Amino acid sequence: MTDAEPDWYGAEPQQPPRTWDFLLTGLVIVLMLIMAVVLALSALSGGIFNAGCSNAAADCNLDLVSIGHQISLWAPSVVALVAIIWSIARVARRRIGVTVALIGLAAMLGVFFLGRLLIDLGIPETIN
Repeated sequence: MTDAEPDWYGAEPQQPPRTWDFLLTGLVIVLMLIMAVVLALSALSGGIFNAGCSNAAADCNLDLVSIGHQISLWAPSVVALVAIIWSIARVARRRIGVTVALIGLAAMLGVFFLGRLLIDLGIPETIN
């Protein structure tokens, strides 16, 4: 191949590997995996707090509570999976991947607390 021909098959990137980015991304990925398990266990045990909604006289919005519970249970793991795959792909392409992992970690916490907020909105104040 001459110098005038474009590289259609994607040769190795020109940047050297970044050791600090590789290590930090790996550390944040491990933290994301641990956080996904902790948040899933927290969402599973969160059903105890809305036990007052089982009373027929309670004025709970069960649809809102159910949607909030499903969001706080599944959404952090889905966000973690997407962020982990995306950050590993960026590190493999020798681009900075720790920022994607950190944004994924923040998004995990954000969607978990969004689900918890929906649960709290579905339970009236007299039961809490």
